[in-house]
Amino acid sequence: MVTPESEPGLESRLVGWKRIANYLGCGERTARRWERLEQLPVHRQHHKKRSTVYALPHELDAWVESRSAPEAGQSHRATTSSRLPVAMLLALGALLIGVATTWLLQDSKSVAPELTDSRTDPIAVELYERGRMLWSQRGDVPNQRAIKLLTQAVERDDTFAEAWAALASAWLTLPTYTDKYSPEHAINEALLAAGRAVSLDPTLVEPRSVMATVAKAQGDWLESERIFQEALAADPDNTSVLLWFAGNYRELGMMEAAGELTLRARELDPHSPPILTEVAMNLHQVGRSQDGRELLDYLWFDLGVETPVVWVGQWFSMIEAGELDSAAQWIDKSPFRPFRAEFEAFIERKRVPSTDSAAFSDLIIAAYERGLPGWLAFHMLDQSGLPDSALDIFERDSEDGEFDTSVVLFYERGGTARAETRFADLIERLGYYEYWRDRGAPDLCKREPQIPLCRRINDSVSERG
Repeated sequence: MVTPESEPGLESRLVGWKRIANYLGCGERTARRWERLEQLPVHRQHHKKRSTVYALPHELDAWVESRSAPEAGQSHRATTSSRLPVAMLLALGALLIGVATTWLLQDSKSVAPELTDSRTDPIAVELYERGRMLWSQRGDVPNQRAIKLLTQAVERDDTFAEAWAALASAWLTLPTYTDKYSPEHAINEALLAAGRAVSLDPTLVEPRSVMATVAKAQGDWLESERIFQEALAADPDNTSVLLWFAGNYRELGMMEAAGELTLRARELDPHSPPILTEVAMNLHQVGRSQDGRELLDYLWFDLGVETPVVWVGQWFSMIEAGELDSAAQWIDKSPFRPFRAEFEAFIERKRVPSTDSAAFSDLIIAAYERGLPGWLAFHMLDQSGLPDSALDIFERDSEDGEFDTSVVLFYERGGTARAETRFADLIERLGYYEYWRDRGAPDLCKREPQIPLCRRINDSVSERG
């Protein structure tokens, strides 16, 4: 076995995930994910109680170079001197696919509907359908082959709006699987294809979702709102647009606007599980837990919609109602089975609040590092009176664009983390303030006007006024 003492470059080794991530120009969780999924060269020096994580700069440089290795006949896109931009672009690609996949897979039928008109070129249709099928498989090779086939489809028929839309999605998802093209290049191609699709058929949902995904990822919430407004104007009764637009407002804390759009969607399709789930969680977030819980019961037990979000909504409703025994039993149905011990520890802390805080914090953070969703880890820490630990999770997750801010920021019975100045600083990095200065403060500020977040928004509005 190679020991640290025998490795080259010992004097400059990077100890700890923070230094490794800084060297790569990404967030700590991204670095961990790259180790787990992409063989990022990281070493561990074991001690009596725990191990030290470290990496060697020359090995990281070689790994980054290998991720951008060109095919035969191509010139190099990256060298050691361009290490930081390449790593940051890889992180951006991962961020975008995380957002895009969530939206594009909510309702695949309405996002990618079957062709209703007869195309004059049957070969173009066949290329489109094969490209769609490949893209749905995910992965490097299927995604690249999908782009090739969809490109051929639009070359044969440049008025094929659905094919242009599918091409936009394929380009957007590509950076998460390969670095053959930079995420920046892939994003540009996605936006060009999406723009062409919308110009041909303004009612298509898919290209609008691609455009909004990019805008949100760049922190341009005003632009994402504009895109959704255009989509809704083109197709007022499209429930997917209504639902996603509602989700956009929910992420901004504009809960009344989100509720109005969700109710419109429910009127159009009263039995849609995604719409009913959104209604239930909105009720839960604005303090109407009992109404939300009844709807979640209907989804889980009557419709058989056993999704993670429905489970979580039910679990926290039981805890808030003081039904700790029921909450403990509900863990048996959890879709997060590897984290049973953490859920049980959270319930126990609710029973006995004096439980060792440091031990509980370490337990939840370790679970987060093993894959527990960041927003869920944050919520458990925040509700346990551990705002600093919760904000550590938020900061690490938000660096990669993976944190669902709305789940914790605008939850009416949230903990104390959002009252911290550090929380206001983290939210500012995500581009929210420009939107709020233009459109008004989130609904939260009506209840908690004195927290740093709301004071900062009000001060900036006063300065502009």
